Amino acid sequence: MRRHLSAPLILILPLVLAAAACTGDKMQVDTATTTDATTGDTSATDASTSDPTLTGTSTSTTTGDESTSTTDGCSFIDCQTTGSSPTQCDPGLQDCPMGEKCTPYVMTEGACCVDALKCVPTIDDKQYGEKCTRTEDNDDCDVGLFCMTKASGSTGEGVCLKLCTVMEPGTCPEGECIAFNDGFLPLCEIACDPLVQDCVGDGFGCYAVLSNDKFICAQSGFDDGEGNDGDDCYTIQSCKPGLVCLSGSVQEGCFGERCCTPVCDLTGDGTECIAPSEQCISPWAEGEAPPQYQEVGLCLIPE
Repeated sequence: MRRHLSAPLILILPLVLAAAACTGDKMQVDTATTTDATTGDTSATDASTSDPTLTGTSTSTTTGDESTSTTDGCSFIDCQTTGSSPTQCDPGLQDCPMGEKCTPYVMTEGACCVDALKCVPTIDDKQYGEKCTRTEDNDDCDVGLFCMTKASGSTGEGVCLKLCTVMEPGTCPEGECIAFNDGFLPLCEIACDPLVQDCVGDGFGCYAVLSNDKFICAQSGFDDGEGNDGDDCYTIQSCKPGLVCLSGSVQEGCFGERCCTPVCDLTGDGTECIAPSEQCISPWAEGEAPPQYQEVGLCLIPE
């Protein structure tokens, strides 16, 4: 029998990756605060909007650092409440002087994820979907792009993703603009099917941004040997593709604040849910699941 959540549960993480501004969660599965979702941030709330990865004809994906924001101001891919940070420029408008570009960066010492914006010299012109290199406060992507690595605040190799302006039509030719990390990391994200895992690009997976009622392509951010069912997690991307980072209170055998749990098919036989006390349950209240996710469930302990 198909099951649905009938009351809010603390399940999902805030968006922090490269995540967007916080919005109220619509799903019955509530998001919890974590540091990174789409990129190595320590938030995993749903990274609720995160990471940006591409599907379809594109070969790159998002940052998993994070995801969209949740009730505590974190995003899907990287989640961390930043408070009030300097904003020298607009990442969507790219209003810096000639020869410079507006980029998100980590202003707070020791933070996992980007929490401010500033103008920096344009050092190269890597295009959307191409591999890139991120330093502490700059990268070699072209103007209007951001090099998403394991987490929005990480350095090293990543992929160029498109920055955008939230609420402005046409900013993202494909997908939509999702604001991660309190709005300091607005990225174009493309929707995907978590049961099919149809994202394109090495290292990308279909991850949940439940606060936005979406699953999006994002760059995976799990560590070697981690990201499996029951493993601790802190961002949506810190789980392997096909799993979601949720509150440990609704999972069997999770002794941390949050753990990875499988996405499952509500029309199937429930074999994805290995823990005896867990069942395949829709994260939406009955009748409220988006049309494209009518068959999507999560392995949870029934109420």
